[in-house]
Amino acid sequence: MADMDMFPRTQRYLVKGCSLVTIAIYVLIAVLLIITALIGTIETLKMISLALADPTQYALTNVLQGILLIIVIATLIDMVQSYVRAGRVLVRPILIAGVTTMVRRLLVTDLTFIDIIGTTIVILGLTVAMIYLGREDRNVASFLTDNVDNKDPEKHDDTNLSESQ
Repeated sequence: MADMDMFPRTQRYLVKGCSLVTIAIYVLIAVLLIITALIGTIETLKMISLALADPTQYALTNVLQGILLIIVIATLIDMVQSYVRAGRVLVRPILIAGVTTMVRRLLVTDLTFIDIIGTTIVILGLTVAMIYLGREDRNVASFLTDNVDNKDPEKHDDTNLSESQ
């Protein structure tokens, strides 16, 4: 009988260990993304000062590209944060990063007419996906906000009971 009790306990420890390793990896990724965003911000500020001195189309395109890259990195940081808090990857930050990347591609690269049409279709598809698939993420985000605001689970349950009555 004691042997049967060991397996579920071992299984729980393995699951907990794997979860902690996954969270540690995501935290490391978040730290690397934050460092990258800070470096990108410093470089973009340098490009802005150069663009102010000599406002050419090339300089302004570089500034725009830097700003959009920082937005993509910030969105990825948000995705990592939501994974660490909710225990799952939310779809909405990934879709936002995708839309921003496609807009960046559309604005700062030389594209043929077919590439422009294809990129526009991808942007529209990602936007539609963000509208429909993002609803579930908004529910998870509101759940997370409620849990942060109400640390006491019994108080949270009482609030839900009074709201439903």
